[in-house]
Amino acid sequence: MALAADPSSPEFLAARHAAMWAQDGFQGVDETDLSGPCGHAYGIRKSAWLTTAFRNQYRPESLNVLPQEVMECLKDAEVTNWVLMGLYGYVGYLSQPRATQVVDVMIPYSQKKKAMKAIGRRWPTLQVRQLSQVVRFQDPAETDHEGQLVPVIDWMLPWSPFQSMILSDCVIEDPKSKHRYPAIEAAIVSKYAALVSPHREARKKRQDAVDFEGIVETTHARINMLKLKELAGLVWGGGADEIERFVKLAIDGQTLPY
Repeated sequence: MALAADPSSPEFLAARHAAMWAQDGFQGVDETDLSGPCGHAYGIRKSAWLTTAFRNQYRPESLNVLPQEVMECLKDAEVTNWVLMGLYGYVGYLSQPRATQVVDVMIPYSQKKKAMKAIGRRWPTLQVRQLSQVVRFQDPAETDHEGQLVPVIDWMLPWSPFQSMILSDCVIEDPKSKHRYPAIEAAIVSKYAALVSPHREARKKRQDAVDFEGIVETTHARINMLKLKELAGLVWGGGADEIERFVKLAIDGQTLPY
């Protein structure tokens, strides 16, 4: 079979599509996957279990810092107005949890010193690296395949107005555990901000896009569009209009233009 020389040409893509359509290897598989949000309690527990299993097998010397422990540490130290972010923060909005090595928590600048002292008391061997927008806690026994230290806790500081609004108006607190999670709108806009940032690495943006689409897919019926647009408008001037377009594209299964 002769193919077009240009693999991006319509002729090449049409030929590939026809050839793959004739094969049923993937047919019907996706329809059997879970499609609803897994929930914060289950999602965090499953993600933490996956991470713990990895560390027990490949990083037995690591401290195995877990999100539940970090949140309890903040509560015990009476740190206020924080919210769990990153994968652990929004995993409850995804249908399928996955592992992560870092616990991300956003805290206001006013609570930075108190939070750092609390972590230092709880895990005194962690190494601290301070940047303008984040404080990273690294475990000497937690490294990547090249031997570089991997952060196990990130204190995210609200460097943007949209993050300040998250802390003030987009946090859900569990009435029993007092654990604090981002509202749906906060999770979506945080992924959006990462997608449109020129400072974000391309490989990370691809995962951001998957997560954005996954969150929207399971929660779109519950999104407060007014709050979503208000929050996205604080990312940049055109964010309010663009976030609405991004959400529609995600619902329709279309590619995000990031």
